[in-house]
Amino acid sequence: MRVFIGLVLWIVVIFAKDEVLDFDLIKMPTQNKSIPHVLIISGIQGDEPGGFNATNLFLQHYKIKFGEVWVIPNLNKHSILKNHRGIYGDMNRKFQILDSKDAEYGLVQKIKQIILDPHIQVIYHLHDGSGFYRKQYIDHLRNPKKWGNCSIIDQEKLEGSYYENLLKLSEKIAQNINTKILDDLHKYHIRNTETKLHDKEMEKSLTFFAIRHRKTALANESSKNLPLHERVYYHLLGIEGMLNAVGVKFERDFNLTPKDIYSFLYDPNSYIQISHSIKLPLFGLRPNLKFFPLPKGIKISQIELQSNHYIVGLVNQKNQIWIKYGNKVASRLTPFFVEFSPVLLEVEFEIDGLKQKVKMGEIIKVKDYFMIRDTRYRANVIGFHGKNNNEVFEVIHFKDIVKKFSIDRAEKKYRVEFYDSRNQFLGMIIVDFS
Repeated sequence: MRVFIGLVLWIVVIFAKDEVLDFDLIKMPTQNKSIPHVLIISGIQGDEPGGFNATNLFLQHYKIKFGEVWVIPNLNKHSILKNHRGIYGDMNRKFQILDSKDAEYGLVQKIKQIILDPHIQVIYHLHDGSGFYRKQYIDHLRNPKKWGNCSIIDQEKLEGSYYENLLKLSEKIAQNINTKILDDLHKYHIRNTETKLHDKEMEKSLTFFAIRHRKTALANESSKNLPLHERVYYHLLGIEGMLNAVGVKFERDFNLTPKDIYSFLYDPNSYIQISHSIKLPLFGLRPNLKFFPLPKGIKISQIELQSNHYIVGLVNQKNQIWIKYGNKVASRLTPFFVEFSPVLLEVEFEIDGLKQKVKMGEIIKVKDYFMIRDTRYRANVIGFHGKNNNEVFEVIHFKDIVKKFSIDRAEKKYRVEFYDSRNQFLGMIIVDFS
């Protein structure tokens, strides 16, 4: 069982006025917590999805066997959900001097303390950069000003750190990646910024803050010119190369190929659950869902959410509530604010001739017909025009529902909402005719 600091999974919400949202720190369990201890960070810049999608999959599909790994998948989550490099400026330039009035001051201080934790010996920071880095100018895509597909160090050696030879460590990582590149264009090179000597901007960065405190730290860049699943592929290769080099043992539950990564990024079993009483698939939803029940009198930021992903949240945008999966918009809800019941209920259904209890928030498969058999509550099947305003004991076939009211583009999934005698919202069950 993974130990979470923050929410059960990273689930966040932004409402109209942008908030500085706390990040999540996930400590991956191991049978042997001996050295080394590694901290992997992504999402410091909200418009670089390769990194935070990579850590999202890493947390789901990897197991640590020796050593310990801490992961921050969403350092700048308020900017991630807004698909913005940095709502309050570039967070990766706030680690040298920062005014205490800066909106992100407290958050930056918090990540500094984690970096300085005596348990942490190695920091690996994930980014996406443009083009493909080359030491010599080749063309507009491959030249020294590009940052894509390179392993970055601030200096060659760092005496007194866990892994002193940063250049050698970076070379091992790049070698691991280059044995599995998809195209010669993607070849990784070492970029030594020689920060202390030549780069005043990089002196403000997270990795150089770690370097100043004798922490082994380096960064991995994948190219923004690559599709997302290939960026994630190279980030995961980088993580694996780094873990191998510093002595962390791990295993994963899939073959590391771009094809497999693509299937995980768009897994049809992905979901978001709202207040335990509503469960929606993340993919295939209609672009807009109207009159969608949300808790009345509760700030959007306080709605309890769960997901099987670490990069899911809600954003208040243009009088709608957007469901976000990282940078991607899953759907836009036009909210119907209503009192939510705190009680999680079960409802009796008949599904294709079989009577069964169904919990609020479930998605149920129906082949031919369904019927709600519970008279305690008022049921509203969205898209079905029954004899009255309570659709209990109505036999409902797929052909009986108006297709434009489906929640999905395929027109197979429909909302069944339940209310009590006071019109308090009890929950939603999704009927799936797929």
